[in-house]
Amino acid sequence: MNARFEAPAFEPPRRAAFAAPLPAGTALRDCVVTGVIGQGGFGIVYRAEDAVERRPIAVKEYLPAQLASRGPDGRLEPAHPVHAETYAAGLQGFLDEALLLERIRHPGLVEVIGCWEENGTAYMAMPLYEGPTLERVIAEHPDGVDVDLLRAIVEPLLGALATIHAAGCVHRDVAPDNVIVRPDAGAVLLDLGAARRMIGDRVRATTVMLKAGYAPIEQYGDDPDCPIGPWSDVYALGAVMHHAIVGEAPAASPLRVMRDTREPLAARGVPGYPPALLAAVDAAMALRPEDRPASVQAFRARLGLPDEPPGTGQVAPELVAAAAAAAAAALPAPRERASLAQRPVLLAFATAALFVASVVVWLGASPRGVVVDVPIGGFDGGQRSGDSIRADAWLRDATIDAATGTIVPAEPGTRAVPMPRTATLRLAVAPWAEVWVDGTKRGVTPPMTSLTLAPGGRVIELRNPASGPVVRRVDAKAGQTVELAHRFGAQEGGR
Repeated sequence: MNARFEAPAFEPPRRAAFAAPLPAGTALRDCVVTGVIGQGGFGIVYRAEDAVERRPIAVKEYLPAQLASRGPDGRLEPAHPVHAETYAAGLQGFLDEALLLERIRHPGLVEVIGCWEENGTAYMAMPLYEGPTLERVIAEHPDGVDVDLLRAIVEPLLGALATIHAAGCVHRDVAPDNVIVRPDAGAVLLDLGAARRMIGDRVRATTVMLKAGYAPIEQYGDDPDCPIGPWSDVYALGAVMHHAIVGEAPAASPLRVMRDTREPLAARGVPGYPPALLAAVDAAMALRPEDRPASVQAFRARLGLPDEPPGTGQVAPELVAAAAAAAAAALPAPRERASLAQRPVLLAFATAALFVASVVVWLGASPRGVVVDVPIGGFDGGQRSGDSIRADAWLRDATIDAATGTIVPAEPGTRAVPMPRTATLRLAVAPWAEVWVDGTKRGVTPPMTSLTLAPGGRVIELRNPASGPVVRRVDAKAGQTVELAHRFGAQEGGR
């Protein structure tokens, strides 16, 4: 007898899962909101005026776009009762990060000058940093960032990371969009993204926590043989430098574990960059943590950069003592470490991460198809600047065995893989948007970065209240990956 499954009735949210920014003129503690600098999936950064010192500042509000809604009185609350615990966990992570940043100081690290709870959420006040993100700087130098400019950007970031590590913490979110490049004032590393990680832990969504291309393999799992530490930030900073040098981000580390196609920069001999610097970046991007520089100080030495003057970074004494005690307690007994290839647990995490991040790896097969443009139909409901749709034509040189339902790669000696029944839509949307497919809401990006599509013609709609809707039509084919990128009139400047 066939069992019949009936899904439970859907309980609608109390409010629409949307929280508009606070309007200009809103009073927050000792400051007044004057405008919005930027908005992401987990928070909004406002331009504000310090009511006491009469100076411009930046104020960041904890606002997970997919979990919260704002009432008429400006208060935030979970959009649905099921989100309450996750919302609270992210809020605590936000406060913990703010309190930590209040107790450490470095010119290359965002400074928190106050944090507090209000309106059912939390806020942190910071100096107003003017300048483009490193992501924008890299985009403006497609042939590579000048080596002297790159050194000037990286040097304060090394000091900022060393200060964080001295406090017993790891940043875990070093990426081009998390760095402000201030003209004639040095680069600044922004928030640690603690709220995002807390939410990611609750919903078990690796894509919430990690940025593909910059996160090392140890951040994708919990393998005691592959712990997270300062060497993890070294990998991320090396990946950022790789991006700045060649103009494109490296492949995600789980993909590199399965099949590493990255050509070492030192082997390329990139013109304009000293061989020693290229070799240092290659070392930082080693897949095995033990093969990387173990600290940012060691990485600094490999890069040939001078040490910082004593006292540049400051950490509260109690944090230093706690970090030393924790390090001593966690010191493992000496033993030989297994290689990546001998770590089935790590390889399992890598495999799972590929699926979570929608990175398709056909075992043993070289993706010989090319990335091709997909015709865009429909109407332009929003700004077209910087958006793109691409499809990965990986089936170009493969054949399909109808009898077994498998794809047979063209390259001899490779194994067949099951024929996929769906397509994958990968999303790169800034700052965020609701994603609708054929009139049905599928989620919010971020944190969502990919979703599956049934084969056939599909209408994709991105909705962000800051602009009109963006509608794109794609022809999704089973096994194909379609990439849709769009930027909703991102505001440049301070953050």
